[in-house]
Amino acid sequence: MSCLEKQKTVAIIINTSWNIYNFRLGLLCALQRKGYRVVAIAPVDRYSAKLSAYDIEHHAITMNNKGTNPFEDIKLFFSYVKILRHLSPDVILSYTIKPNIYATWAAGVLKIPVIANISGLGTVFLNDSFSSKVARFLYRVAL
Repeated sequence: MSCLEKQKTVAIIINTSWNIYNFRLGLLCALQRKGYRVVAIAPVDRYSAKLSAYDIEHHAITMNNKGTNPFEDIKLFFSYVKILRHLSPDVILSYTIKPNIYATWAAGVLKIPVIANISGLGTVFLNDSFSSKVARFLYRVAL
């Protein structure tokens, strides 16, 4: 047993490692300087390995970013539950639609706080297609 305080963990969940590396790296480095352990959860791409150069743990998840198959999305939800249960982060930062919805639901099951971010105007709110209506409903339930 240690007398040291457990390092708090922040998990960032986005639909691509490219997005994390190109748009959130400064935030993650600032969190590390404040003493947080930072983990990234995203599909593997060529930027996943680049995160490790900044001591950011990458945890791969399979996600069809543009897909609308409900069975794939249910599988994604359970994948988030499994990863988040294993990592047990203190807080989650989520970006992009699928992480905002499915990771938030998974975090709710595990009682992990989430800061969901909708970048820009959120195209799902700008049109009235069937898929946008479904996405707005899922956002309403998740958030």
